[in-house]
Amino acid sequence: MSAASHTPTRVPRRLADLDTPVTLVEVPRLAANLRRGADVADRDRLALRPHAKTHKTVEIARRQLSTGAAGLTVSKLDELDALRPAGATSYLLAYPLVSTVKTARLVELVAGTTARILAALDGPAGADALSAAATRAGITLDVLIEIDSGLGRCGVAPNVAADLAQMAASRPGLRIAGVFTHAGHAYGARDTAELARAAQQEVDAVRHAARDIRAAGTTCEVVSIGSTPTFLTRADRRGVTETRPGNYALLDRTQVALGVATLDQCALSVLCTVVSTGPGRAVVDAGSKVFGLDRGAHGVSLIDGYGEDPERGATLTWLSEEHGVVSDPSGRFAPGDRLRFVPNHACVAANLTRQLYFVDGDAVLDTVAVAAAGGGR
Repeated sequence: MSAASHTPTRVPRRLADLDTPVTLVEVPRLAANLRRGADVADRDRLALRPHAKTHKTVEIARRQLSTGAAGLTVSKLDELDALRPAGATSYLLAYPLVSTVKTARLVELVAGTTARILAALDGPAGADALSAAATRAGITLDVLIEIDSGLGRCGVAPNVAADLAQMAASRPGLRIAGVFTHAGHAYGARDTAELARAAQQEVDAVRHAARDIRAAGTTCEVVSIGSTPTFLTRADRRGVTETRPGNYALLDRTQVALGVATLDQCALSVLCTVVSTGPGRAVVDAGSKVFGLDRGAHGVSLIDGYGEDPERGATLTWLSEEHGVVSDPSGRFAPGDRLRFVPNHACVAANLTRQLYFVDGDAVLDTVAVAAAGGGR
């Protein structure tokens, strides 16, 4: 059995019994985060369709569904396939597909489930590829038009969405179901005022697009927004039908830096062991292959260091692949000491492991497979 696939035959009962490095999920915090997300969606009268790329697990997806989520969002076909056992009745594949290989796989997955699967497109190439695959399979695909609300990644400007919707609706095998956007530019907000502006921009963008699409005579049932920092920021969301936060379930130092979470709300952490010390430093047994190298999201450098242990007052100042270096000018730490770091980006940390250990304080409750770990296709 390879190291990557190794799972203990018996789940250890205490944190002290775990080998390190190991990625943990504090279950009471997870439950509180899921409840908070459901409450925010209810307050804003929105359906909650969380983005499962954050955790990539069937178990947390099931918990989201049992805490009021109406469906799930995924980024890749691998995630869609791996997370079908969660039992959602609806999935949004929030990623444009343009190749024959991918569209063929999509229609195969659609044919193999009773769940509604919504596909995404942001241009004629996607419309043509999805239409050809649907026509060959003799099915109709529901599609959402992706709107660029400020990130400058995928999506079309709101004022051209109606033209794209009409063009796509004319293609055989496609049915326009609505529009969606991701306000990823919110991760570059320097203060709460900028964050509030990003939250309103995403709403305004999809409302504009939906209004024009309907005025042109095309149905626009779904009006979908989604990012954790904007989700957790007040905005006028009238005219929006659903929201797709992802990171809200686990939270991390990025959300703390943006002011929408606190460290004691972060559910995911990495337990490490000090393996070496030297002048002004301690070295732990986890590096970039465990934490990743993000210092924010979408290329934004928002944070100093790569992880923080709030109880011990320790910060990872730099990483090698297998080593993490902690600044320790007073020599507080010794080989064998254990430190528990909240990562900068929980989504990356979850994807870089194959097992999450569910814990409650010092008690280890269970292991959970990261079913779609490494699934980038």
